[in-house]
Amino acid sequence: MIGHVIQSRNEQTWNEQKEKLLVQFSELSKEDLMFEAGRKYQMIEKIRLKLGKTEEEMEQIIQSL
Repeated sequence: MIGHVIQSRNEQTWNEQKEKLLVQFSELSKEDLMFEAGRKYQMIEKIRLKLGKTEEEMEQIIQSL
């Protein structure tokens, strides 16, 4: 039961962050932000390259959400 609550909170947080990224960067699509378990780094790297950001810039973007 607790695992379900934690998972729901994580999903809600990601959904909120995803919406902020979509508003902030019109060049991103929902497909770019599709989260797959165990592939978070690959997703962030794909977004970083699409936006033309450095690793440091991408880290700041993620932290600001």
